[in-house]
Amino acid sequence: MYIQLTWEDPEMGEVKRSLLAAPIAIGRELDQMPEYWGGESVSRLELANPEISRFHVLITVANNQIYITDQRSANGTFLNGRPLRQANQPISFKDTLRMGPYKMTATLVHSNDLNATAQSPNVASFKPSVKSIPQKKVVIWAIGIGVLLLTTFGAWAVASTILERSRPQPSPTAPSSSSLVK
Repeated sequence: MYIQLTWEDPEMGEVKRSLLAAPIAIGRELDQMPEYWGGESVSRLELANPEISRFHVLITVANNQIYITDQRSANGTFLNGRPLRQANQPISFKDTLRMGPYKMTATLVHSNDLNATAQSPNVASFKPSVKSIPQKKVVIWAIGIGVLLLTTFGAWAVASTILERSRPQPSPTAPSSSSLVK
């Protein structure tokens, strides 16, 4: 049994996928996660973020069902927006797990389905968020250029006004040049 975890990297905005054999330990530090659980070798997924505990959750499979257990993480684990309250909480492919800034989906993949994972609607249904970093960079650059243009126009307007006011103005009582030529 394998579990495909899919999430959007909160820093880069890229969609990440990991196909791991169950049981799976997720945490911030590899050396704090167990290598074995219940006599089985553990797949470990490191999420380097301070909001993730050193050993945050354990994902297991029993009777073709995925289960998740929060390992007393500091910031908690959320299933569809609700805090995980019980050990061995069952989850389905429609459920969303949140740990710190990471939102994940988990899909059970049987060993004989490994070649079909790209065609599976459950696995391929994850769509990246519209709020990806490259789009944010374009918006930030556009705002920056707009601010730069407005600042430049404002400086030009102020300088023009100062120069216009500093020019000597003809006094209203001074004779005009046409009246001097008679």
